[in-house]
Amino acid sequence: MRAAVAEYLRERGYDAATAGSYDQAMEVLGERWFDALVVDVQGLPRGESGATFAQFNQWLALALHRQPPSMIYLLHKGARRPHFRIEGAVIKKPFPLEALGEALRECVGLPGRDHRERGLDLDLASNTLRCGERQVHLTNIEATLLAYLMEHEGETLHPRELLVDVWQYHDAAGASTLVRAHVSNLRRKLREVLGTGDAIQTIRGKGYRFIA
Repeated sequence: MRAAVAEYLRERGYDAATAGSYDQAMEVLGERWFDALVVDVQGLPRGESGATFAQFNQWLALALHRQPPSMIYLLHKGARRPHFRIEGAVIKKPFPLEALGEALRECVGLPGRDHRERGLDLDLASNTLRCGERQVHLTNIEATLLAYLMEHEGETLHPRELLVDVWQYHDAAGASTLVRAHVSNLRRKLREVLGTGDAIQTIRGKGYRFIA
């Protein structure tokens, strides 16, 4: 079902990623932002740590409470509805795939436009990030980091490289933690103006990449 749902969404222009367990889902969500989550309440096997839906449900509320994505929950027909920490649409299984498509369109609309069409602009004189009528202020480090990522668009940059070129540090100790924190802040501010933070991609084990 997971493969069928992902294929259905991709055919309709949505970017889709899947996770085989709640453990994997929490790992992915800790690194990337999604406009919407489709969560199978009973159907996922337990991962390495044996996380259950109840634990995943609690983690969602703690980790994503500031700007939660749209939620769509898949629930067995006749099953008792749990208390969802982040409210969302509920689709009873079995279901036609178009029911999921309709719910997703109601939550987030049709697939978004490319970032180039959105006119993302970074003003380094005022540390202001703009897109259309939306704008957000960046700190000096955030502005410098984003400018560097944008200058190297499409390249995968390791945290150690960013630490040297952006922060002018030559001691790599703590590079991943420091860079991860600032990338997380940048993604949050990108979401404020773009509606999504996925312009900065995490390449597992290699670093970060800016995609316009």
